[in-house]
Amino acid sequence: MKSLKTNQIVLILSVALTVLSCKTQQLQTKTSNPKVENQLKGELDYAKGGFELVQWQNGGDEITLGRISETGEIHFSLPQYDIKALGKNHMPNHFESGFNMLRCKDKGEFDMVGNPKFKTPYDDVYSQLYAPMYIKKYGVHIAYISPASDEKVLIKENWDKIIGSKYYWMYIDRALDYKATCIRESFKSTDLEIERSADIQLRKGWNFIKSNVAEVQSYGENNDLPETKTILYSLSSPESKDVKWYLTRVMGDEKILAAKKEYELQGQ
Repeated sequence: MKSLKTNQIVLILSVALTVLSCKTQQLQTKTSNPKVENQLKGELDYAKGGFELVQWQNGGDEITLGRISETGEIHFSLPQYDIKALGKNHMPNHFESGFNMLRCKDKGEFDMVGNPKFKTPYDDVYSQLYAPMYIKKYGVHIAYISPASDEKVLIKENWDKIIGSKYYWMYIDRALDYKATCIRESFKSTDLEIERSADIQLRKGWNFIKSNVAEVQSYGENNDLPETKTILYSLSSPESKDVKWYLTRVMGDEKILAAKKEYELQGQ
């Protein structure tokens, strides 16, 4: 009898440990929603709620990509749609132009207005970049949010001078393996070259793209002027710890409050 009770206790403890182990594993593998890094004041404070993430389709309507909660968490709700139905605004080489992989050495010539005279294997691909995402509240666009490895990467004066990454969403009409390299002269000096490379397995629909400035080069009389030398494109995830999300205002407080008043008068 004693042995039976002992076996029952051992069995209960074994089951309990198994359940606890499973729950611990679930907590370890569960990814949390990304969160906004900076909290702005006034109506731009996400704690007041009502932040909707939107963008515009090429030749199409405004679409909702998600929302920001009162705690600053970003919740994506990316819609599937027929991008080919918007094809009247699709142009050949549109896909590769998103990676700046067109004006490359020995790749082909362009006409007087900048259109390529050559064809690529991707001319029939329909795609669109969505960067950044705009924040809509009270029926107007009050700010936008940008994903980057560091806020200094987003400063206009720094974009081609420091090592770091930017991120953006891409929507594409098919699954596609894209492997390419592009070497082109810099606009700043013909003695400088910029190399872009990609080795990406894109999924049909939404993809989160990482554009990483992996190396910079120096030029100038004192060899002290930095510029991008190597850019690498790859797939990433919005939940990655390397991705930080920053809010930037596009509308002043007075205009936001005026929009709020009109919004409330309309009973929205």
